[in-house]
Amino acid sequence: MADASWGNCKSCRFFAGNSDEPSDNDVQSCNQSELKKFALLVSADSGCNAYEAQVGESVPIGVEPAPAMH
Repeated sequence: MADASWGNCKSCRFFAGNSDEPSDNDVQSCNQSELKKFALLVSADSGCNAYEAQVGESVPIGVEPAPAMH
């Protein structure tokens, strides 16, 4: 998720949260128009590339974890 187009659901305008400050454990529906038909339930700390920041939020940039060694 090092790509800046990915973002956490809790700061996405499509996250149907009931709170201005959702916790990472909050689970709500995703209201992104192309995904809504799937009735997705996402946690606030989920993320996807259909992310659009809420007004006043910036796109969080994470560091992708190293691949697991087998």
